[in-house]
Order: sequence, then C-alpha cells, then structure tokens
Amino acid sequence: MSFHAISPTRTLAARAALASLVLALAACATPPAIAPHAYVDPIGLFPMADYDQNVDHWIAPASANYDTPFLSTAQQRAHWEAYLARYFGTREHDASPWNPAFITNRLYGQGGADIVDLQLRRIGNYDNEGKPTRSIGYGQNYRPHTAQWIYDVERNMNLQQFSQAPHYAPNARAIATDALLVRELPTMDPSFYSHRLAGEGYPFDNLQISSVRPGTPLYVLGHSIDGAWDYVQTPDVQGWVQAHGVGFVDDAFVSAWSHRASDGWGVVIAASMPVRDQRGTFRFDATAGTLLPLAQSATAAALQYTVLVPARDIDGRAVIREAQMPDAALAPAPIAATPHHLAVLIKSLIGRPYGWGNMNFYNDCSSELQSIFATFGVWLPRHSSAQMTAGDMTDLSSDSPAQRIDYLVEHGKPMRTLIYIGGHVMLYLGNTTRDGRTVPLVYQDIWGMRPADNSRRAVIGGSVIFPLLLRIPEDPSLESLAATRIFQVSVLGMPSGAAPPPDEENPAS
Repeated sequence: MSFHAISPTRTLAARAALASLVLALAACATPPAIAPHAYVDPIGLFPMADYDQNVDHWIAPASANYDTPFLSTAQQRAHWEAYLARYFGTREHDASPWNPAFITNRLYGQGGADIVDLQLRRIGNYDNEGKPTRSIGYGQNYRPHTAQWIYDVERNMNLQQFSQAPHYAPNARAIATDALLVRELPTMDPSFYSHRLAGEGYPFDNLQISSVRPGTPLYVLGHSIDGAWDYVQTPDVQGWVQAHGVGFVDDAFVSAWSHRASDGWGVVIAASMPVRDQRGTFRFDATAGTLLPLAQSATAAALQYTVLVPARDIDGRAVIREAQMPDAALAPAPIAATPHHLAVLIKSLIGRPYGWGNMNFYNDCSSELQSIFATFGVWLPRHSSAQMTAGDMTDLSSDSPAQRIDYLVEHGKPMRTLIYIGGHVMLYLGNTTRDGRTVPLVYQDIWGMRPADNSRRAVIGGSVIFPLLLRIPEDPSLESLAATRIFQVSVLGMPSGAAPPPDEENPAS
C-alpha cells in the first residue's frame, strides 16, 4: 500500500518544480549515502578522551601575544563598519533588511517571481511523490510525510502573495523580539532522511535553515494564511519564522534603535544569557553575538550594562524596553580581536551540543564561527562554503593531505584562518605536536567523522579543539579531515571591497 494518503491536484508550475533539487540554503550539508544490504547501526561515538579540551592549554594566558590583536585596528574597524551596514545601512548596496534600496533592487528585482520560484523549489524538495527511497523525507514518527502534509503546508504559504505587491513597504520592516528559528516551510514538523543512512536522521532536519538573534532587523515579505508564520529577509538568510517573535517597526523605532555612534552597541559574549527587562519580565535568551544598543555610555569599571531590548506589544508592534546585563555576559562592541578574548568565547561555547541549522538554538559549524566573529564585529556569511569569501582564499584541493597540513603549519595565520573541507568549516588556532609531528590545531563544531565509504559516523556532536591528523589513531578507517575532496583556506584581513589605509599595521600572526 502506498504511503501517500491522497494525491491532491497541484498547479502546473508547482509540478514543474518537483524535480529533485539540492536544498537552497542548507548549511554544512551531508550527502545521503546508499544504505548497506545488511543493516548496521551507522552511529557510533568517537573517543575524545585523548584530546585535551582545556582552552588555556592551547591559548595560553602566559603567552607573549595573549593580548595582542590578530586583526589590526584598521581591519577590525573596517569590518565593524561593514557589519553595521549589513544590519542597518541605507546606502545603495547595503544588504540591510531596513534598506529601501536593497528591498527594491535585490529582493524585488524580479517582481517577486524569484521568491515564488524559491518557494516552489522548496515545496518540491519535500514532496515525496515519485522520489527514490533515499530522498524521501520522514517525520519525527519515522514515517514518510504524506501528500496531504505537503499539500496543507503549501496551501498555508499563500504563494500568490509574493508577486501581488512586489515593492518596498515601510510598514513591512520589523525586528526579532525573540530568538527565532528560520524554516524552509511554515511548519515546525521536521523532515529527516532515513536514519538508516549515515549522517542522516536526527539531528539533520532538512527544513531547518538557521536562527535569528533577538534585536535583528527583518523585512517581512509575506504571511502564512493562518497568521502563525512570517516569511522574512534577515541580514543572512530568507525563510519562515514564527510570527509571535516579530515586532513591526516605524521610522521612530528605527531611529531610536539604530541611529547611534559606532561605540553605542553591546554584544553578548556568553553562550546564552536570559534577559529580563526593567519590569522583571523575561524577554528572551540572548546567544553569543547578539547585538543590542547600549542605553548609556559604557565605562571600563562597569559591572553591568543597561541595554535596549525589543518587545512586541499586543498589536504586533515593536516597543523598546531596557534591561540590565552583567559584564560577564555582555561587553561594548566590538571586543578586541585578541587571543585572550577568543579564549573567553571558546570557553563559553566549547562542549555545547551540535545544532544543525541552529536546531534548538545550538550552533553548527558555520554558525559557531559566525557567533564568535560577530563579537569582534566581523560579519561572516551563514553558510560554510560562503565563509571562504570573507577573506583571502587559497584552494588546496589538488594538494595531498600531507601538503595541506604542511601549508597550514607554515602559512596559516592563527585565529583568523578559516578552513573549508566541503560542507564543514573550522578555525585554525595554531600548531601543536602529535606523535612527534607538527600539525595544525583547529576549533570546530562538528557532528562526526566518517570512513571513506561514508557508511557510518563516529559522532563527536559538539564544539571541540582537535588536531588535523593524517591518520586517526583511535580508528584508522576514519577519513582524515585533511583528506577530503575539497580543502580551502581563507585568511581574514580587510573586508571585501575595503582598502587598507596607507599606515595599516601588520596584525599579529
């Protein structure tokens, strides 16, 4: 008996979009593997006991450069200006959700047709009709999603709305008044590939794109028919978020929130911090990298800071409240890009569970680095491959694993070199010695390691400090992270399009 409960009539345009496509906005993607004939559990645990996770042993407080910036003052200043422009800029090319030029020229440049096309492709990705077994999407009950399920989701999306008013509207500006999950479709139902495939099943909910930190500018492109979801553009991605965490803004709010000096901001440096306003009302959990306006000038002696926090009133409008945050959780933004401050952030984040697409508001590989560098005022793209564009990229894919390791040892810039290995990104911290060989040391948020045949996963399941080795001694059948098909490194310096001033100093290596 077929698992399809019904087969509703679909539009011709939707039918044309039902071809098997890659997920448009997937971060750190893991391709499905072909299941073996005899089922073997593809999940095991990687033994981490031999890998020291004490951050002070790797970023030593006694080192001479502990408080020496690894990004120069000019580099960090240029990144910070570019960061603020992406959130609040109004120049023609500023990709801010509050920028009329960006909405008009980029989001509505094709009259909304590209938005409709994206929605149709996403619907096609999750319609199981005619799909091969390994491409079928399953719910949390291990059963394939039915035709009725995708039909109901599609109907709730109201696709025609995206081409009915394809122009900038000031009243569509909004702000995240809570931490929000960004979804490909307006549903919290997950969609997993079969758990029998290595690297699939939990936690890889393919509908999960990313998350939005509280205080993030948004532009609302549409609403679900039931009113529970808004389709939004964030400074990073585009997708569906739950409407109860969206507050609409006007010119007065935008001015009060964003029109301030570049030193008028605070950034969260804790992994997660509950925020209550001055009335004692809980507002949200703020994760590392959350940017909030300072309500008063910060001082070096401050033990706590007063920040502005957004709240949603009964009519869905954003209002401003104040909150107190301790200096252990928040600092004036951006913080200096020093090994000391990087160590503080890693100590806060290390060991936390892996969260594909920010599932449960945990980080995956790219969002871990995005959260860290946001505190330094450096905006990184949300997706692992795109993060290579943030710096000066060198492609080592044609080199041998030993040549890649030697390149990093000799030419890597500690704390500002990103390493992309195809679906995964890491941060180079420096060098260490392992079994008599000098090897690179990396920080990464990783699900697990795999053998060359992709038949199983040795799960790490969180953020760790780990050496890049030619051979994994605990399990030699596992593929070295230096032996992947793609291997690229990108060194952060001046942001793209920014020229260094004549007196630019050299950052510490």
